[in-house]
Amino acid sequence: MKYLYYKSSKKFGEGLLDRRSCLMILLAEAKLSNRIAIIPKFQLGSQHNNGKPIESYLIEDYINIDKLNVHYILEENFLDIEKRLDSNAILNIEDKKFNYNTNETLVIRNLQNDNFWNLKKTYQAFSLAKLYHGVGVKFVIPLVTAPSQIKQLGDNILNRLEKPVIGLHLRRGDRLNKKLNASMDETIIVNKLKDFNYNSVFYCSNDQNYRIENSRFFSSTYFSDLLKDIKDNYLLFAIEMYVVDHCDISVRTFNDSSPFYYLENKQNKNYSICTYSMHGSNNSFMKIPKQLVKCNYEDYDKNKRKSFVKSRPIVPRFLMAIKRKLKLL
Repeated sequence: MKYLYYKSSKKFGEGLLDRRSCLMILLAEAKLSNRIAIIPKFQLGSQHNNGKPIESYLIEDYINIDKLNVHYILEENFLDIEKRLDSNAILNIEDKKFNYNTNETLVIRNLQNDNFWNLKKTYQAFSLAKLYHGVGVKFVIPLVTAPSQIKQLGDNILNRLEKPVIGLHLRRGDRLNKKLNASMDETIIVNKLKDFNYNSVFYCSNDQNYRIENSRFFSSTYFSDLLKDIKDNYLLFAIEMYVVDHCDISVRTFNDSSPFYYLENKQNKNYSICTYSMHGSNNSFMKIPKQLVKCNYEDYDKNKRKSFVKSRPIVPRFLMAIKRKLKLL
């Protein structure tokens, strides 16, 4: 058996999506090199969890990776195996490419941190990882699925919502411009949904103070009897994303917001409230559409992009940089 180990000296305390995407890079390179991936524990940042950081392998806590068909072993279960290996059986590298057919039993990437985005030279791995991860790859349905606990709780919520139901995820607080923020006003959101046939809406947001006071709109607080034991905000987020994914219609903030989990039903039911990416969300030059934007799912095999998202146009980026500098003066 051969192994691939990303050994990092520092952990980044980022959000669940960032940590998941980094894990996908490791899994993709393990798949391409026909090696067993050594899964490290990731730190989920305290900033999204009421000041409490969490360490997790992500697998089984928030995601299931069976559909990836990548063999793996958890870091804590690998330490004894590593100690028994002869030094000649180990290839130590940093961020460079390596021959995927190399004979060493163990390839270790000795990295300064677990922000695996820095491994940009491993383009093949990035190309495959973005298809595993999905989110941010403009409507590619990810291959990660929901663990049983998330699926059970999510299905229980869905069963209580009167069909047809719309799932609505609104990102607030960051990555917004004033126009986008204003477009999430309750009256505007309700008006944008008027063209759809629905009996209920499940809505969620990273803004804990955001409310829609409409009798057909329900947030996770309405299901407190199901969710009362959940103290992990990342787990709550994953459950909410599962519900939004599996509604009859799914509406998200940005136009590269793919489903969070794999969907068996691939019918095009995906919408956004703006026409730009989360990574270009400060673009104040773009107008907010008065109607929802249809976002058709793309073919999984469409892998010609060179990053998880399309790069932003240079002129708006340049003007925004000038604007930020002027504010500092």
